[in-house]
Amino acid sequence: MPKAKQYVDQGITSVQSTVNTLQQALHSAEKQDNKDKIQEAINALNSAQEQLSGYQD
Repeated sequence: MPKAKQYVDQGITSVQSTVNTLQQALHSAEKQDNKDKIQEAINALNSAQEQLSGYQD
């Protein structure tokens, strides 16, 4: 059975992928309000990634 750390690492990879996708959306968005919302989501995900990167089994 995988250790929690493996799940955390998998989650970090997923977060990185999501951030990359949202950055593409950010560049494609036209309305500033939408850009702001996307940027807020990116910031939140980056924060989550930072917290998870300190996880140790």
